[in-house]
Amino acid sequence: MKATTLKLKDPSLFLKLPMLMFALLLLVLSCSNEDVEIMDAESQEPTIIEVLESYNRTASTAKTTSSDGYSDGPTFEILSVALAKTKLSSTVSKNRLTVFAPTDKAFEAIGLNKKNIADVPGIVDILLYHVVGQPVYSSQLVSGSVETVQGSHVIVNVDGDNVLVNNAMVTIADIKARNGVIHVLDEVLSIPTLNLVDLAISQDPEFSILVDAVTKAGLGDTLANAGPFTVFAPTNQAFMDLLEATPFTSLDDIPVDLLTQILLYHVVDGYVFSNQLSNGFVPTLNGAAVQVNLDDAPMVYINDSSVQMANVQATNGVIHVIDKVLMPPTQNLVELASSYSPEFSLLLEAATAAGLAGVLSGEGPYGQLTVFAPTNAAFLSLLGESDVESAKAVINGLDVNALTNILLYHVVEGRVYSSDLSSGSVTTLNGDFDLDLNSLTIDGTAMLIPDLLNVQATNGAIHVIDAVLVP
Repeated sequence: MKATTLKLKDPSLFLKLPMLMFALLLLVLSCSNEDVEIMDAESQEPTIIEVLESYNRTASTAKTTSSDGYSDGPTFEILSVALAKTKLSSTVSKNRLTVFAPTDKAFEAIGLNKKNIADVPGIVDILLYHVVGQPVYSSQLVSGSVETVQGSHVIVNVDGDNVLVNNAMVTIADIKARNGVIHVLDEVLSIPTLNLVDLAISQDPEFSILVDAVTKAGLGDTLANAGPFTVFAPTNQAFMDLLEATPFTSLDDIPVDLLTQILLYHVVDGYVFSNQLSNGFVPTLNGAAVQVNLDDAPMVYINDSSVQMANVQATNGVIHVIDKVLMPPTQNLVELASSYSPEFSLLLEAATAAGLAGVLSGEGPYGQLTVFAPTNAAFLSLLGESDVESAKAVINGLDVNALTNILLYHVVEGRVYSSDLSSGSVTTLNGDFDLDLNSLTIDGTAMLIPDLLNVQATNGAIHVIDAVLVP
């Protein structure tokens, strides 16, 4: 299935995740006409309404004097007409505000013009959804949720000089007026009216299997009423492809516990918009992380799925449509090492001999762990043995405390992905080792194997290394 390209405003940002938490735009933003600050009526600067009209006049003059009859500057004739016909012009002239102003091209892109704009259902709410109850300049903007005069929130995402309001790009910022400031948008903002579940249902049948799965797993109430969440939403075709490739013939064949973990693996806490994405790992509500890959931009990949549609906003989150169901890890660290190639039977023998197999299986006080895992070849080299069975005998003859100290020197608490690492000291459960990302070496001896990083388990992650670390 060929994916539609995702037009990222700027694919340099994600969630360099732990970045997935957002700050509020300002500590206090007014949300009603009664609360907004009244402007200084003595100032001679033009009001917001007058500034918008000045752009229209300038463009009109440019059209009549240019050779091609066109103006390069933005115009706001449709917005001006809408404000006048809804009698909001006075409000926007008299109060201190921020206006996110869609251009005429933005309105025309959704079929609106000066003649039909006033007939749009809910037009007053739509217009007020573009207004914040106090002046907010670009220097004050940080990523976060901002309440509008309409009462609903817009989501502001800041990436250097680029700013998104919901899914609209700010093309011109900080146009000053007597009573506030204007930021020009390239799209008209739509007020979210549906929660994540209702939004998915409204797209039926495209997401009907996803909705059925959410219901079966008992997650409907959470996704409808809690949040905000970001959902990577597989299409019906994605679920049908999954069922065809597995022993399961229908959702009813999938155990509820497994189905729940699969669904939670598609959900990220908080708002994550496309302009926040960068290569790396994003933790999900499942506990494991999904991997974002922008190397083929403008295509965006989440694990091995491609994003088909981005930034579909709900009242309690945002949806990105994907073309495959994401499968979370189903084995703990010990089970994963037991099943993996290259082989780690000597590492597992050492863990068992040291009494650490339970800890690596998820028991004990640590929970999530990251293991820098030496291969069998690494142990054979350290022990000077040529075959696995003789090496096992040597391992079982080692002092348990010494063996334990060696193994704990390979384990870091928590899930630590390669995108989280930086050169320098890394704290393990038995002291610190030195990591050099330029050479991909640890303590100058063991090398990280690039193709075998970030192997995920239910209780952590594995990075494969080619030598045993000795503290």
